[in-house]
Amino acid sequence: MIVVASLQQAETLLDARQLACPSCDGALTPHGHGRTRTVRGVGTDRVTVTPRRTRCVSCVATHVLLPTYLVLRRADTVEVVGAALTAKARGDGHRTIAARLGRPVSTVRRWLRRAQDGSHPGWLREQGVQHAYRADPDILNCR
Repeated sequence: MIVVASLQQAETLLDARQLACPSCDGALTPHGHGRTRTVRGVGTDRVTVTPRRTRCVSCVATHVLLPTYLVLRRADTVEVVGAALTAKARGDGHRTIAARLGRPVSTVRRWLRRAQDGSHPGWLREQGVQHAYRADPDILNCR
């Protein structure tokens, strides 16, 4: 899975073979699409997406391009999960947050527990930085 800031830019880079494989740095090419899925946005909003699948010309690995507003293997957008984490930081309880967001209490409680796990926030930050760098190497201004 590769997180991309712009699906249109990723398509352009794929067509020009300028998107690098995270496994071997080989060139990625278009390779169909993943399955269409609908995820929940804020309130009653729904987002339907068909992720782009890619294949590396060097190592033949396949990857899926995931837009930044989606969370891997989650039925809710980043905005919804982020709103829950922000509300928890303000002192709200999981039941209050679940009611406000219109999500099951068990779902919100799971998000909050995962965020409190000592290893998960560090891993999440590391993944975010890596994915942002892959999407735009100039984002860190390390050169």
